[in-house]
Amino acid sequence: MGNKVQFHVGDWVQGETWDKQRIYGYVIKIENPEDITKVYIVESVNKELEGRMIRVLSKSLQLVPEQEPAEAALEQLIDIALLTKDEEWFGQLLKQLQELRTQYS
Repeated sequence: MGNKVQFHVGDWVQGETWDKQRIYGYVIKIENPEDITKVYIVESVNKELEGRMIRVLSKSLQLVPEQEPAEAALEQLIDIALLTKDEEWFGQLLKQLQELRTQYS
């Protein structure tokens, strides 16, 4: 991977942990120095990582092309919004989830 992409909180990323386990998740925090990114893991080959927040070397991550997150991912993000008490983000996520469910019902 080894890229120099500047990540932002909220970016969807995929990559590998230090021990080469594939991960897919959501950037929670950029830590100093900026070569460490804290990621909420939505999906991984290691099922024990799913639903956890871990620190990953930024150079081992890449941005996921922008797309509408799936229903399960939206539900997990809603949980994070509730935990962080971010009402605005919660409202946006809930609206996206409702639109997604309406679209596929």
